[in-house]
Amino acid sequence: VPKEMGPSFHLEALKAQSIIARSYALANINSHISEGYNFCDTTHCQAYGAYDNENLITNQAVDETYGQYITYNGNIISANYHSNSGGITEDSGNAWSLSLPYLSSVEDVFSNNAPNSSWSFTLSVSDIQSKLAASGIEVGQINNIEILETTEANRVLSLKIDGSKGESTLTGSQLRSLLG
Repeated sequence: VPKEMGPSFHLEALKAQSIIARSYALANINSHISEGYNFCDTTHCQAYGAYDNENLITNQAVDETYGQYITYNGNIISANYHSNSGGITEDSGNAWSLSLPYLSSVEDVFSNNAPNSSWSFTLSVSDIQSKLAASGIEVGQINNIEILETTEANRVLSLKIDGSKGESTLTGSQLRSLLG
């Protein structure tokens, strides 16, 4: 909890984060089992800074919610969370190709103008071509990238890359995965 929300947050907010983090952990407990462990301590699973990052109020929140987790239709939910949605969350079906009724797109006014609500990432054309080629997508020299479809949250759902050796259509998720 202290790596996700610091001790300056209200105790009730920390309790909510404790329940959400516990639910996510229980629902995804074996996400790295093929690698010999259950869960990683990075933003891929859940950030954890070890004992040195624990403090009294976040420990209190964890202790006071012991055993509490969120369910939907009798199953523990994968309570995915983030630091900032950019003002609107994405529907789970668009983000992960698995539509979960409890993870739908909603406006998030609390994220507007907060840290990391807006950011940019720049890659050169040659970087994009290299990353595509490394993934087996050979379009040659990129001539154009066209967004074909966006989600209700205005995120890329699909796009077409035209190159000197052909074209390729990718989902936004595929492109994010390829580009890192």
